[in-house]
Amino acid sequence: MAGRLEGRVALVTGASSGLGRRFSGVMAMQGARVMLAARRIERLEEAVNHIRQDGGEAEAVACDVTNEASVMAAYDAAEERFGVVDTVVNNAGMTTSATALEQSAEEFGQVLDLNVKSVFIVAREGARRMIRAGASFGERGRIINIASIGARHVLPGVAAYCASKAACAMLTRSLAREWAKHGVNVNSLSPGYVATELNTEWLNSESGQKMLARTARRRVMDASSLDEALLFLASDGAKFVTGADLVVDDGQTL
Repeated sequence: MAGRLEGRVALVTGASSGLGRRFSGVMAMQGARVMLAARRIERLEEAVNHIRQDGGEAEAVACDVTNEASVMAAYDAAEERFGVVDTVVNNAGMTTSATALEQSAEEFGQVLDLNVKSVFIVAREGARRMIRAGASFGERGRIINIASIGARHVLPGVAAYCASKAACAMLTRSLAREWAKHGVNVNSLSPGYVATELNTEWLNSESGQKMLARTARRRVMDASSLDEALLFLASDGAKFVTGADLVVDDGQTL
């Protein structure tokens, strides 16, 4: 039986580790041909090899998502290998542990550059190419921006991150409205706390455990918790879903 994403060509940013790597593998196992993009090419190639071993199709491309020329080159590489990208997962992002009183303006700007500006650059380039490919192609277009529960719920000590994710969620709605006439669907996926290689140490710390103790189910999600939401937004089943922010947080914000 064909996978849910059979025939799709996907570009996933921030794919060298964490959720981006997970998303790439999940989409490939459902039939998408996936271009993995990030700055660390050696980590990308490792991820690509794992996907191929499992029978999926994938390639790697080094990309700085805050640089327009680098983003265009990544799309060029995807088109040369697989064809026009019709499914974009805007996953690259960052946070810092500095409080607002301690954080420099430069560091604040770095967070917004990666979490907001790069989302715009990657989404815009993807939409341009989908629309240029024609109306029937544009209607297959799926752009999924990875936001966070921090877009609507204060996460203490990470003001820049919360501000950037709120901007990401509203940018998603704005782009969805603008590109609706072309058939391109733009949605955001807002995860709660998910255990990844980047935050496992903190989640197991005293402060992390105290945070989890205040949540409704007193537990943290794993990366597989987001699979179904991602596949839905990327699939033909989401034809009538655009401008939405899908929260998957296991009730952490209740």
